[in-house]
Amino acid sequence: MLSPLFKTDFPQLCLTRQIDGLLLVFHRPSGTTHFLERPAPEMLELISGRPMTAEALTDALCERFGFGADAEARTVIAVRLAELVAVGLVRRC
Repeated sequence: MLSPLFKTDFPQLCLTRQIDGLLLVFHRPSGTTHFLERPAPEMLELISGRPMTAEALTDALCERFGFGADAEARTVIAVRLAELVAVGLVRRC
C-alpha cells in the first residue's frame, strides 16, 4: 500500500506573525486563525516546497533537529500531521 502524500498552501495563502514563541497563522481560504508551536511551523515549511509522505516528513524533521527517526518520532509527527489536516492547513494529495 502506498503512503499518502501531504501538501499545503502555506505560506502562499497565509499571513503569519511570530508571537511569544508561537506562529500565528491566518489561513485566507478558510478565514481561520491558528496558533502553532513547534514542530508544526517546521512541518508546514518542509511540505510547502513539495508534497511528502509522513515518513519522509519525519525523516526531514528529525534530521533538522538532530534526532533519530524512531517509532516515537513517527507517531508524534503522524499525530501532528493529522491535527494540521483536521484544521485545514494540510491536505492529502
